[in-house]
Amino acid sequence: MTTVEGMLDIGKHCTICRQLDFLPFECRICSKCFCGKHRDEYNQHKCVVDAQRKKVLEREKMKVDVSQLPKASELFPDLEKIRAEAQTKYEKDKKKTIGERLSKDGGNEKLTSIEVAMLRLKKLLGNTRVVAESRPGIFGFKKTSSKASQVVEMNKLKRSAIGDGRVPIGDRVYVWVHFNDDEDCKFNGRNSQYFSKKWPVGKMLDSSAQLANIKNLNNQTVDESLKLAMFKRVKKTGNVTADEEFVYIPLNGRVENEIRDGDEIYILRGKR
Repeated sequence: MTTVEGMLDIGKHCTICRQLDFLPFECRICSKCFCGKHRDEYNQHKCVVDAQRKKVLEREKMKVDVSQLPKASELFPDLEKIRAEAQTKYEKDKKKTIGERLSKDGGNEKLTSIEVAMLRLKKLLGNTRVVAESRPGIFGFKKTSSKASQVVEMNKLKRSAIGDGRVPIGDRVYVWVHFNDDEDCKFNGRNSQYFSKKWPVGKMLDSSAQLANIKNLNNQTVDESLKLAMFKRVKKTGNVTADEEFVYIPLNGRVENEIRDGDEIYILRGKR
């Protein structure tokens, strides 16, 4: 082939108008060529259309059928709803006696782990009192009738309390904490501890369990019966011989709203 023939061989003829185009659009499938003026025809001819349709079908196959996926509400619980329900229950429960809280209108409705923990608390305190009668004061059952004795008790609490040393002294709240080992039939005395008023109650419980070396699964399990629950002892007002009562402390509350210096705190599980 001569040089002239080689130069004339540059470019190809358009399938539509047969004009010579030096930069034609050539189909790799059918080898048809299209000039610049007929580029739209190139984009719309069968090979290109079929290839595009095939790509669309492949993408459709790769799409996930969202109708078969679990709902977001099943994977991610509504924390705001859970907190609101816990707060509502707490507001109702703190106005009731133990008997009222544990009674069920249906008669055979299953008790929640919190209610089981309340029953265990009452039973354990009954067992602990038998020991406390022979050693008054060490379990927190000694009555402090005078302001002077209350001051002495508070000073004793503050001197012996342990906690996170990073908590500023002005932010500390001092409490007596009672723990129960799962297999023990009574409370194991009481510990003096302090926490930050600015903490959530849940963080207070975690810190308290760590200080007392108590097994804490609250952040590791969804089984409510294995989680630690926290209660505090209060007194009914309007009665000269004020009876003691116990209320559940929701873990989503704040220490400054739920806890006061000198409070008696009880931590145990709601295991049946």
